Amino acid sequence: MSKQARYFYNRGNSYRTLGKHLRAIEEYDKAIGLDSNEASVYNNRGSSYDDLGRHRLALEDYSKAISLDSKYAAAYYNRGNSYDAIGQYQRAIEDYDKAIELDSNDAEAYNNRGNCYRATGQYQRAIEDYETAIGLSPIEALYFNNRGIVYRVLGQYQRSIEDYDKAIELRPDAGRYFYNRGNSYRALGKHLRAIKDYDTAIELAPKEAAAYNNRGNSYRALGKHLRAIKDYDRAIELYPGVARYFNNRGDSYRALGHYRRAIADYDKAIELDPNGSEAYTNRQTAVRAIEPSGCIRIR
Repeated sequence: MSKQARYFYNRGNSYRTLGKHLRAIEEYDKAIGLDSNEASVYNNRGSSYDDLGRHRLALEDYSKAISLDSKYAAAYYNRGNSYDAIGQYQRAIEDYDKAIELDSNDAEAYNNRGNCYRATGQYQRAIEDYETAIGLSPIEALYFNNRGIVYRVLGQYQRSIEDYDKAIELRPDAGRYFYNRGNSYRALGKHLRAIKDYDTAIELAPKEAAAYNNRGNSYRALGKHLRAIKDYDRAIELYPGVARYFNNRGDSYRALGHYRRAIADYDKAIELDPNGSEAYTNRQTAVRAIEPSGCIRIR
């Protein structure tokens, strides 16, 4: 790379480090204009495009970087991330395979490939990759969390809790890990333990609607419907476009005998997700509680 091209390249790297990706791209463009054969410039410009959510342009840059240097492990890894971001999991796996072939000590590549295996239902392969990532970097909480997610999907709730325990030990400031552990406790019917974890998750991330919803589910399971409704209210306030929050609140209203409020919530759930069968069934149950014929009389 020429001295002048490197000047713009380094400026681009500095802007990217600062999160100023548009400025970074401008500098990389200048560097490429002076030297179009440097793989690292395309790779780094691709990273800025990725951070801006412009994954197609990022893919083009990573592919160009790879064409210039077929042994560029980081470019394969980054292209895998872009494919993952747009849901092309098999192509992502192929790129992670190559990145790992070139650098077998890259824990993040194993973790991310594990995420793609998980997304495609290949759970045992996902676990194997997370285990390798943990072996390479045993202080990374995310890897334990991700393995815990797979164990939970497989119904191995106690093993998932053990992984979340470790993730929380390493990152006690991460609300998501408490949320996930709460989900496993809830699946085991340990609602008080679940509520405690959701409390912490909400304290750490007070705008996480799913934590309010799931805490509401545990309160509902304990028969504490007023507390549940309060949580569903907050979840809906944060994310009013999620059908299950209305359905769940409707269930608590129905349990309290507030059938018309329940029906209104089921109506909203159906509006948001007309293909969801649960709200239709629940609405019909509420209607029949008002009128055995299944019809609501207009008053």
